[in-house]
Amino acid sequence: MNDSRVIFALIYIPLMIVLGETIHAQGRKLLRHAFGSDSPVASAVSMLLRLGWYITSGGLLLWNLGVDSGTASNTVDGRWTDVSLRLGVALFVVGVLHGLNILAVSLFHRKNAA
Repeated sequence: MNDSRVIFALIYIPLMIVLGETIHAQGRKLLRHAFGSDSPVASAVSMLLRLGWYITSGGLLLWNLGVDSGTASNTVDGRWTDVSLRLGVALFVVGVLHGLNILAVSLFHRKNAA
């Protein structure tokens, strides 16, 4: 495993844990509002979204560790370029999926409120 993959993993893993726990804590408030404060559905959806976050994050981690960047640069600049590209793609993917989850919950809440 080359240096840029190790650097990527050392940055990515704690970042995904912190982001996952922050999103989970704030997301529970949104789900309680959307489904009702004592709804078992809100708890179930919260747990499933949390599980999905970590499965997606783990999959992106393994994919990034397994994929070859196509650049064989051993310079510090080349390594940081590789790490930033890997982080950028991973953050973009989880950001888009998170946005789709928020949109789905919002649409569900709007449908139930009407």
